[in-house]
Amino acid sequence: MYPGGPNPTQIQFIPPNRAIANPRPPPLVLLHDGGGTTFSYFLLGSLGRDVWAVHNSRYFTGDAWEGGMEQMVLVYLDGLMREGIRGDIMLGGWSLGGFLSLAMAHRIGKDPDRYPFSVAGLLLIDSPYHIARSKISQPHSKAPLGNVPDLVRTAFEHCDAMLQQWDLPRWSGTEGAQETDLEVSGGQRFKLQRSEVLYKPATGGAKTWSTIRTGTSTSTEASTTEAPTTNLEISNAASTPEDLVIPGSPPPAVLIRCTQFAKRNSEIPSNYPCLVDLNRSEKMLGWEGRYPEFIKAVIDVDADHYQLFDRTHMERMEDVTARLSWGMDILDALWSTNKAKKGAKTD
Repeated sequence: MYPGGPNPTQIQFIPPNRAIANPRPPPLVLLHDGGGTTFSYFLLGSLGRDVWAVHNSRYFTGDAWEGGMEQMVLVYLDGLMREGIRGDIMLGGWSLGGFLSLAMAHRIGKDPDRYPFSVAGLLLIDSPYHIARSKISQPHSKAPLGNVPDLVRTAFEHCDAMLQQWDLPRWSGTEGAQETDLEVSGGQRFKLQRSEVLYKPATGGAKTWSTIRTGTSTSTEASTTEAPTTNLEISNAASTPEDLVIPGSPPPAVLIRCTQFAKRNSEIPSNYPCLVDLNRSEKMLGWEGRYPEFIKAVIDVDADHYQLFDRTHMERMEDVTARLSWGMDILDALWSTNKAKKGAKTD
């Protein structure tokens, strides 16, 4: 990542033994966080596939996006097309990167003929449920930014301003398969019902997978006006205009969830959690019951949101890489199953 450099940038290449696999695993495109950079993704070990990173293309100029998230999405999708990316892809990212992934998947779903790729799955890296920040009435504290470069600080400021009014894109929430058969790392097999997701705690070995039951909100109306607000008070919630809602559900997702609460800014005394931690105690970080079901697995990691990618903590980075790899294995399995079903329908 440097001024005038490529965007997206390929940061990992598929290992030879997986390159000849049939089917070949889809590439993963990781979107930047609120700071605009992709340096964190360079700390990861191999994820067993081609991996691309997209940084904020206005990072080096310090300019805001006058068209907001929608403009970012269009620019980034055009960048993927220019790079020649085709076929099924996975999208993901840390924090804001998860929201960008959803927004890009929604744009592709709204105009699929425009793009030479489709989204097979989403990897949300500690991206909690989001509503426009102007609608949040629950008190919260600020996280300390610490000693960060001025350009990163500027990107965060632009991000905060942009998210004041931006809401998540909406799908109608059409029901999918009632049961999903999955094999996970460690050889465990699960038959997931529609109201279940896989869950892996932050500690324990390969065979610590289990299932947790969820609510069953599938409609846009339920997810915006009837959603539980135990940990998040929503004021003036409004339904999404029908022309902005697309049929079906979002692509299947795996949620990587930090279990620790972030440190609060000592310069601004407060007993309230940081904004990113308002739903920290919920295993699905607030998504349950507020959004059409699309998260298929939650994988915990022993870290807080801001210390997840710590270049001085190599043991943690190895653990984070392993957990992201487990998440990608699940998305690959879901993709293979869906691909086989589509093939059977065309035969």
